[in-house]
Amino acid sequence: MQKIFYIYRVIVKILFFFNFGIYSILLSLLLPVLFVFKPRRLVFFSFALFVWKMRLLGILTLKVNNKNIFKNIHSKIIVANHPSLLDVVLLISLLPCADCIVNGLLGKKNILRIIVNKLYIPNELDFTEISSRVANSLSKGNCVIIFPEGTRSIPGKPIDLKKGAARLAIETGYDIVPVHIGGNEKIGLRKHDALFSFHPTQRYHYIFDIFPPIPVAEYKQMPSGAASKLLTEKIREQISGKT
Repeated sequence: MQKIFYIYRVIVKILFFFNFGIYSILLSLLLPVLFVFKPRRLVFFSFALFVWKMRLLGILTLKVNNKNIFKNIHSKIIVANHPSLLDVVLLISLLPCADCIVNGLLGKKNILRIIVNKLYIPNELDFTEISSRVANSLSKGNCVIIFPEGTRSIPGKPIDLKKGAARLAIETGYDIVPVHIGGNEKIGLRKHDALFSFHPTQRYHYIFDIFPPIPVAEYKQMPSGAASKLLTEKIREQISGKT
């Protein structure tokens, strides 16, 4: 039976990859019209439906601790560890007003490029431009998702954070909400994993621990280099899951 469940989960996962591609194409085609309305909210509903279907078909569970912190949240920088390919999808499915700093390559070749270029902030821009766009988005009440590692975690290795998220928070003056993404191993969704692979005995279990906001005001009084280093360490303490 375990082998049957494994094959089932792999097949369903591949079908969801295909389904996600169809979603992306449809959203890309409809986006010029949808800008008259609220395209971020549409992406939120689309991703929430996507996650709901994955849970319904038995390949994913999601538990969110302290979810009340996310209720009516606005103008915050959301920082999280990045263990799997689904992390940004799951976060956006919880945040109706989500903006995101994304890999610049997604805006060039991927089927997501229209959505990425219209809605989100590519990480290949210089810091001044990124900071300006982050501040502008936050001023509109959006939350900006940042993965301080810059890429997915490497299994078995300590997380290595860049200082960009801390610098942006200090520069813009907006507080940080740390999120630790835990659960079981996301085999088949981790960096360098084979596409046709899955956890050998379980569905994907995600546990989100959402922490209270980190005020950045105190860091703005320090020299910039020291402030970025201290704030990055504070972020690491919480999103590493070792607090």
